[in-house]
Amino acid sequence: MKRQTYTLLLSLAMLKATAQIAIDVRPIKKITNIESSYPYWSPDGTMIVFQSNRMDDDSEIYTMNADGTNVKRLTFSKGPDESPIWSPDGKYILFASYRNGDSEIYLMDIDGKGQRNLTNHPAYDGHPNFSPDGTKIIFNSSRIMSPNHSLDSSFTRTSNIELYEMNLDGDQVKQITDYWSWDTYPDISPDGGKIAFRRRTVTDILGKKIGNSEVFIANRDGSQAYNISNHSGHDGWPAWSPDGKKIAFASDRERSDNWQIYTINIDGTGLKRLTDFDTQGAEYAKPQWSPDGKKILFTRTKDGNVEIFILEIES
Repeated sequence: MKRQTYTLLLSLAMLKATAQIAIDVRPIKKITNIESSYPYWSPDGTMIVFQSNRMDDDSEIYTMNADGTNVKRLTFSKGPDESPIWSPDGKYILFASYRNGDSEIYLMDIDGKGQRNLTNHPAYDGHPNFSPDGTKIIFNSSRIMSPNHSLDSSFTRTSNIELYEMNLDGDQVKQITDYWSWDTYPDISPDGGKIAFRRRTVTDILGKKIGNSEVFIANRDGSQAYNISNHSGHDGWPAWSPDGKKIAFASDRERSDNWQIYTINIDGTGLKRLTDFDTQGAEYAKPQWSPDGKKILFTRTKDGNVEIFILEIES
């Protein structure tokens, strides 16, 4: 009965929030036909880097033209290579790899040559991103140990995940955030002054601690962090718009476990949904703005398959 009451309250809260959401659904276009994920634009907007397991059981890094043509494979490692990011000058690709048994941050040339491990640490290091000037790398890592917070099964682990920053060569690693749970998926604002990231939080409903996920913005040094998503549903994968005024993110706030793409102002106002609910339960995630701010790349999961799609903000 208690669980039923909690579910009802959560559903009512989501319905109330739904009434406040502006809907601006845009046409979407599919640009891959084989399992593909984590797309990211090149600085000039003509190419996309992404991960895919189309050739192996493990995911590898590929590039393609912005229309999905001319696919090229860049990595051939024995472990998964994931979450690639193009450098602001267009010369390098940053990614995470499990090729040595744990997740490390790697850098390579855009043709796949010169692959080098930047972190070399036994902890989990992942979801790297560049600073706008290309001189720093921000990433999340579990290298700081913390108490075991057994609030529910998703929070049971013996290490924390925080945000870190380092030089392009992996030197001078500096911790940015200091929170008892997880801070992940960092993205630095276009002016270099702030960071957006996903933070695991806890919602207390009827005395039960429920793990949640919110989008936060903080100063570049991790100070003055504030929640811009503020919802009982799960919110994540934040990405700054090129003008620094909005954040694109994914959320299941309107239907439990059905992710859609939203945009929101950096002060938490102006929430808008850009994708529509599919009759067969497709879900959308991992949005990334084009350099000119006119398009958003994202992934769609449907029937167990993940593909890359694009929508136009402005025609």
